[in-house]
Amino acid sequence: MPPPRMAPNPAAALHAALLRAATSASRLPRHITFNSLLAAAASSPHRRLRALALPALALAHAAVSVPLDSYALCPVLRAAPSAAEMLHALAAKSGLLGSVFVPCALAASYGGSGRFLDARRLFDESPAKNSVFGNAVLAAYVGAAKWALALGFTRRFLALGLQVNGCTMTAVVRACGEVANADLGVQAHGHAVRKLGGIEADVFLVSALVDMYAKCGLVQQAERAFGLAQQGNTGRGDVVLWTAMLNAYGRHGQCKEVIQMYDRMVAAGIYPDELAMLAVLSACQHAGEVAKGLEYFESMYEHYGLVPTSEHYGCVVNMLCRAGEVAKAWEIATKNGCNSAIGVSTWGALLSACRDCGNVEVGRMAAQKAIELEPANVGIYIELSNLYARACLWEEIDQLREVMKGKGLEKDVGSTWVERSS
Repeated sequence: MPPPRMAPNPAAALHAALLRAATSASRLPRHITFNSLLAAAASSPHRRLRALALPALALAHAAVSVPLDSYALCPVLRAAPSAAEMLHALAAKSGLLGSVFVPCALAASYGGSGRFLDARRLFDESPAKNSVFGNAVLAAYVGAAKWALALGFTRRFLALGLQVNGCTMTAVVRACGEVANADLGVQAHGHAVRKLGGIEADVFLVSALVDMYAKCGLVQQAERAFGLAQQGNTGRGDVVLWTAMLNAYGRHGQCKEVIQMYDRMVAAGIYPDELAMLAVLSACQHAGEVAKGLEYFESMYEHYGLVPTSEHYGCVVNMLCRAGEVAKAWEIATKNGCNSAIGVSTWGALLSACRDCGNVEVGRMAAQKAIELEPANVGIYIELSNLYARACLWEEIDQLREVMKGKGLEKDVGSTWVERSS
């Protein structure tokens, strides 16, 4: 009996079709165009397939088999932001900068690679300006964390009569929060209500408002914004909005409120994401809620299929270290081969906790893990030496000094392992 035929790999099929289409458009079925293949490749989740979009466009352009238009250029700009300058020149040469779409895609591509000045220059030089174009430039400023410039650029919207939307106001509100300008944030909130109306249905805008008010120290206003969103069906089940409120409480040390809010979120049937878990684990760490913290941590993978990151492990290990449970911290940090997710700062925190409680065995192993990550970090050796000194292990201290001397390591005055690993 012959073996069953394997289903074709969609990515491989698209790859082959795109290569054929780039050299001969006549081979394509009537219902398929080169541009549709190019757009599919550019939006593919497969990195290697996305990387094919640029050479396919270049091949088609060189072979003159497919006419170059904005529908071919825009997806390639999205897939290959590093080639924005080259594609900008190609668009100018081909007379495509007058298109409604190409300048917006170019600005977004420049912004995606951190070139906010090029995005702004393109906007200023372009005769065709619209709100989508403006939002692309605004996103470039936000992506580069140029908050003051982002706020300054929004004045161009008013001067040019460009229509603002949820994306515009979300960026503005976020910038107000980052510069901690409460007065401007309140003005932006009011402007959004007047211009957009019904903003409680925009989860991202309301989340930005919650975050902005929290960063400005106005937790009650953050609660009010969160409560308004809960009145509509849109915001009730969105983890982004709930996480914004978790972080708002956490930012002001209201650990009890973070834990209560997280329990409400889960009870409402909302699955947490990595950021929500980090917020509640951090709250448990600072509040000393060890049992709850371990329960939440274990639920990450068991209940929600989330893979803990170094930040999650750091919270749990620090939480256990503060409670003096260094053996349990070591067990979690080395469980199921998760060593690669543990950073040097976490191993250092465990080493420091072992020094405080006099656990030489775990402290020595934690130091070894830290040294494997940063062999030249003098502070780790010093911390290990302090652990040995507390236990009166003078021979081990002498051996450690010989090791440091052999590696050419010397203690810098006023330097700690935290400073050197940051």
